[in-house]
Amino acid sequence: MNVFIRVDASIAIGTGHVMRCLTLAERLRGKGANVQFICREHPGHLCSLIESMGYQVLKLPAPPKKTIHFSSHKEWLGVSLLTDAKQTKELVKNEKIDLLIVDHYGIHADWESCFRSIAKKIMVIDDLADRRHDCDFLLDQNDLALELKRYHGLVPSHCKLFLGPNYALLRNEFFNLLPEKWIRSGHVKRIFIFFGGIDQTNETSKAIAAFLDLNRPDIEADVVIGQSNRYKHEIASLCRLHKNLHFHCEVRNIAEMMHQADLSIGAGGTTTWERLFLGLPSIVISIAANQEKICENLAKLKVIKYLGKREEVNTNRITSQLKKLIENEQERVDMSKRANLMFKDAPLHQAKMLNELMS
Repeated sequence: MNVFIRVDASIAIGTGHVMRCLTLAERLRGKGANVQFICREHPGHLCSLIESMGYQVLKLPAPPKKTIHFSSHKEWLGVSLLTDAKQTKELVKNEKIDLLIVDHYGIHADWESCFRSIAKKIMVIDDLADRRHDCDFLLDQNDLALELKRYHGLVPSHCKLFLGPNYALLRNEFFNLLPEKWIRSGHVKRIFIFFGGIDQTNETSKAIAAFLDLNRPDIEADVVIGQSNRYKHEIASLCRLHKNLHFHCEVRNIAEMMHQADLSIGAGGTTTWERLFLGLPSIVISIAANQEKICENLAKLKVIKYLGKREEVNTNRITSQLKKLIENEQERVDMSKRANLMFKDAPLHQAKMLNELMS
């Protein structure tokens, strides 16, 4: 089975879309599929990382303008929708495509329809529900209400919907810890800090400052950043000044680190589901507009402490919330219990999804 995944990473887009597609690719490859990626060479692309994991990457040329900050998702392609479709079709013109997977906020039905004649099946990964798709499968792991009507009129009537956290694309390292999932009780001894692979506004340093303001040398913190973080040298230098701060760049054992932590500070992106899956109580700041609604909903379910948009959150606010959670063991226990319940059927649901994609 030949699978092609159209996805991008960049300074503006971040790394989350590529990372979740890599997770899906690993599952499909484990089932015997041949998986290739199609990525545009934006500033901050992850083509080398994808290739290091054993996948071929068909590369689309960098946009004519070296744009880093886009004003809307529609601009994330860096070129027109038609241009992207034509360039992509040229790359795969001699290929047999059994499944085409699209994870891109800049792509919609007009692009997908261009591939109906050459792709046997099309899958879309989305969570905005703000545009039409021409696809056979749609995955929205962020849909907490499991609202089938949310995509009514946006996808064909035959489209199979995979909705909710039970379909969250978590790497095998997380599922391998499933028998060891535990409720976070006892004293807080270790805090996990991670704001994604890019963190272009340096929320990491803000969280570190909040942690240091606690003045708790008895509590340690793991600070994780991606290789593309432009503040990495500054953050590394800061961590070296404090024995209870541990700096990590581009780690491959993030599930183990989350598992060892008692509390977390991070963004509202892909890692939200990873933290929740392991029952890790989290203080969350949204670093992109598409994260705000899901963070608000998770806060209503009392599985995270949502502080708001990054521009609204200062160091004092983070420190105040840290103190409250550190001092309130019962609240942390309750957050863990609620989070665990969200994924009780995840292995079964994901196995069924993979079988349908491979059929």
